[in-house]
Amino acid sequence: MTEHKEGVITKGVGGVYTVRTYDGDTRLCQIRGNLRHRKMTPMVGDKVLTGESGDPDIPFVLEKILPRKNYLVRPPLANLDTLLLVFSCTDPVPDLKLLDKLLIICSVLNIRPVILFSKSDKDGSAADKLAAVYGDAGFDCFTISKDDPVDPLLCDLIGSGLTGLAGPSGVGKSTFCNKVLGEGTMVVGDISDRLKRGKHTTRHAELFTYKDGFITDTPGFTSLDLFEVGVLYTDVSGGYPEMIRASEGCRFADCRHIAERDCHVRELVGTVIDEGRYDRYREFYEYLYSRRPNSAGGYK
Repeated sequence: MTEHKEGVITKGVGGVYTVRTYDGDTRLCQIRGNLRHRKMTPMVGDKVLTGESGDPDIPFVLEKILPRKNYLVRPPLANLDTLLLVFSCTDPVPDLKLLDKLLIICSVLNIRPVILFSKSDKDGSAADKLAAVYGDAGFDCFTISKDDPVDPLLCDLIGSGLTGLAGPSGVGKSTFCNKVLGEGTMVVGDISDRLKRGKHTTRHAELFTYKDGFITDTPGFTSLDLFEVGVLYTDVSGGYPEMIRASEGCRFADCRHIAERDCHVRELVGTVIDEGRYDRYREFYEYLYSRRPNSAGGYK
């Protein structure tokens, strides 16, 4: 009798998928023909049903891909629960526009964001200031230096479900992974003096077991455009919870916080609401508003 087991795809190379079953087994699988004919492409992170194939070289098959909670196009990755957004406080200078963009995407895809500001040993004041801005906005924020142990609370936040790491090259994502998963798990890239970017860094998604869940890098994710992901101008506020809270005091329920009268959000910019965060919100909103669908089915 064929033994069926459910599990999670942890790696996919050349049409062969590694599946970690819920009872701890590891199965090498190929895709069942009916899934291929239905043009269903498995992704790392997919929850799947496996069965025996009868092929001694690849002894199992993917029988079924279970419904996805969410998925990323680049890299192909499904069912993310948490995204650890890693940004250095210096060297390279933190790209806060990219950080805010990723927070918007997390909101749209129903992914919990956790922010880690690295290299606090190089500029502790800058790291603390950034953590305060995003912590006050409503996000879980941590700082770390190369010699610091990882905060136990952070370990708990990423210790269940599927956690992805995202951020620019050279900020310490692989170094962080080696801290929590063990040295040598991921290749660490150095920093190019000329480009100030990491090199020799991770190029594919693979899940590594950690506590009760998995951790993976997400190469390519930071290059996604909001419009490409399908984010609408009405979704932008999801990356700005402090503005959502403040908007309860706005005169108009549909206030855009751009030029409306009696906008409580704009009244708080520079005090409760960080000015840089507001400026980036406005830039994202106006960009996506200019590309909103029109009545003919195209875009403005």
